[in-house]
Amino acid sequence: MTTWGPLVTRARGLSSRLLTPATLHALALSADRRAFSDALERMAYLAFAPNAPPPDERAVEAAVRGVASRRLATLARWSRDDDDLLVPLLEDEDRRSIRALVRGAVAGVAPELRTAGLVPTPALPARALGELALLGDISSIAAALLALRHPFARALAAEAHLDRPDLFSIDQAVMRAWAARALSAARHGDAALRLYVQRSIDLQNLWAARLLAEQRSDATPHALFVSGGALVHLEDLQQAAESHRPETLVRRMQARVAHTPLHVALLATTQTADDAALTALLAEFLRRSRREPLGMAPVICYVLRLRVEHRALLRILWQISLGVPAALRVGDLEEAA
Repeated sequence: MTTWGPLVTRARGLSSRLLTPATLHALALSADRRAFSDALERMAYLAFAPNAPPPDERAVEAAVRGVASRRLATLARWSRDDDDLLVPLLEDEDRRSIRALVRGAVAGVAPELRTAGLVPTPALPARALGELALLGDISSIAAALLALRHPFARALAAEAHLDRPDLFSIDQAVMRAWAARALSAARHGDAALRLYVQRSIDLQNLWAARLLAEQRSDATPHALFVSGGALVHLEDLQQAAESHRPETLVRRMQARVAHTPLHVALLATTQTADDAALTALLAEFLRRSRREPLGMAPVICYVLRLRVEHRALLRILWQISLGVPAALRVGDLEEAA
């Protein structure tokens, strides 16, 4: 008897509330921000105070983020009998958020733009993300995460105190912290959850191999490699660092990663690799959820679909605000899918 039956049931119920591709397409055609937010209100996705002034971009963004936050909190409440089951999924969102916040701080990106596309979790709710986005350097972010007792705080703090912190090395340090916790937690789940963790580690190692093949890096393959995957090996990173030829990496790995999300990520351009990998990963677990409807695959699918929806809504919102033509918004949405 599994312990995740109620969690799967709740994930399936929450999945019914996700927006369809047709709905996202219609939202991308909105004439302006008011039309966009009004459409979301009509479908009861968002709710604003009656008789209040029309919400601006910040208010709409906060409301969209609130939806994602509440849905993940609801899912988390249904995993109380085995809290470990959601660690790989929720902390994967935290890992992505910390990565974006660190890069935003280093690049001097406006605070309101650093949280674009980030999904709040019980450990890093929307308010915490907003406060972290106001911080101006890696050390401050690490200190704030330590104050929040976040499990990735020490990994970030160790990198932040180096004389020359490297962004990709920081990514890998946080990834190692996630991988250690996720691999341990996945032992309490099923094969689908363990595969999700493996795929995530493999994708991160693939990004590392691509980096080493495409540009010079002070970080060594040993420093960048994260243990726990199945398809990308340390030797792949070493070969990429020696050749500095992306096409050699493709030839070396193409057959090995065929029919997996890594194949899509291997061949995607740098600009589309993350979205392409997310789409392929979701497709893989949708197929698995049909074969294993009572396993963890439906829960994984729900979290991935929520991530896709959240990114799409915030992308559409800011494209409308920046005056991007509707045809380009729709094209961008279709490319990401």
